[in-house]
Amino acid sequence: MGRYEYRYFNGHEWTADVSVRGQRFVDPAGVGSPSTTSSKRGHGMATAAFVIGLISLLIAWMPFVFVLAAAGAITSIALGVVALKKPERGFAIAGIVLSVAALLTCIAGFAFTRLVLREVDAYLQPGPHTPTITSCEIVDGTMSFEGTLRNDDSVAHDYTVVIEYLVGEATKDTESITVKALAPGAVTPLASNAIVIASGNATCKVSVYGPTPFGVPQKSLGTP
Repeated sequence: MGRYEYRYFNGHEWTADVSVRGQRFVDPAGVGSPSTTSSKRGHGMATAAFVIGLISLLIAWMPFVFVLAAAGAITSIALGVVALKKPERGFAIAGIVLSVAALLTCIAGFAFTRLVLREVDAYLQPGPHTPTITSCEIVDGTMSFEGTLRNDDSVAHDYTVVIEYLVGEATKDTESITVKALAPGAVTPLASNAIVIASGNATCKVSVYGPTPFGVPQKSLGTP
């Protein structure tokens, strides 16, 4: 093991009895052979390559997270290549195979990321438009909104119109209206209502977005 000049072998195994320049000691690190230590280290690297490769493959398709998967796959391949020189090479080979599959799957993760960014950008950038509020009032505990939306762009657009109902400075409810394929220069009426069970100064706030990402319906968020 290279830590002392001599180590006593009792006929069956190496012991912790050691000596340096004729002085006897007991090795506090215990007994172990270089081959055993190397084997354990190789087994650990092979196992690590397998685990990291498997995790990388599982997350490689996810948008944005695919970057971590790619880094993990590269690390797993490096560990697996080193562990191939050790006797315990089964996990190392499996780790390398999983990591290569993860790197290929990262291509799908990259494409999915671009798709998500495009959908979010379309939602946050709906194009030129003009919303108008024509009525916002509370009648018998029900708050109603009426207005219009005009497409000021030269192409048709889908819109998601979010109506926020406020009494004073408190938001009482939020409703969404979906407008499909509004033609250039066209105006569409908007109408919505919410039960607020309150009285006071009614205010309606209108926010206009593009189509919801991947067509997922936007739920109304009620506020008691």
